[in-house]
Amino acid sequence: MVTPDKLGIFMPYFRFRFSFVALAAPFLVTACLGVGSNAPSEQIVAPAVARTGNAALYAFTYQPTSDRVVRTTPSAGWYYYPDTLAGVPTKFKVFRQSTEGFLLRATTDSGTGEVIVVDNGAQLTRSDPSTLPTVGNASYTGTYAAIVVDGVRDMTPDTVSGKANLQVSFRDQRVVGSITDRVYNGTTASQDVTLDMSTMSDGSFSGTTSGGDLGTGGLVAAPGTYTGMLVGPNGEEAIGTLTITHSGGGTFTEQGGFVASQ
Repeated sequence: MVTPDKLGIFMPYFRFRFSFVALAAPFLVTACLGVGSNAPSEQIVAPAVARTGNAALYAFTYQPTSDRVVRTTPSAGWYYYPDTLAGVPTKFKVFRQSTEGFLLRATTDSGTGEVIVVDNGAQLTRSDPSTLPTVGNASYTGTYAAIVVDGVRDMTPDTVSGKANLQVSFRDQRVVGSITDRVYNGTTASQDVTLDMSTMSDGSFSGTTSGGDLGTGGLVAAPGTYTGMLVGPNGEEAIGTLTITHSGGGTFTEQGGFVASQ
């Protein structure tokens, strides 16, 4: 919980970093829009993994037979086991490692998109190729969940829930969106977050955020960052992650993720 004691602690630790690992080169389908047009009507994007923040130093794998998440890089053997946190939507499952802290995980309905959120970054995975249109627009809605921490290995994080909204222009390769209906710790209404317009490339995008005050402790949200990708057989799903710093009597990091569909 954000208490006067916690607000007095200043633990800057977060460094924004984005890493993108393409598992195979994307390529274009040769289907055309019409006679006399050489523009492809579809683009196939390859499986990929994106990592943000200091989580770029790690790799996480879910093990379904034991229902746990293991951190395999830089060294194996760090296991996160199922746990609970108040205020986390049921779409996200909560895990905890006894010394490393909490982890949130969610997958899309198709199973081809996965979001893993830890206290210093996130991992996004597109496990199968996606066929994306090159014309038209699409809207996506879904679930947002975040932990709010006052440092690395915070064992008592706060939480934020909300609704994810994305609008994608496939012709212009642009993405905008918002996180609305935000609730802090399951009780306190919080300010919406705007996902500023960003450019999409090979089904992936990243940009800046604005807004997002938590409505507690006098904390004010600084401009943040977001990263996402389209997933699903036909790009009908989206996954993403947000990082927002809140300050005012202390400094706290909101590290969140979302899954959404058309």
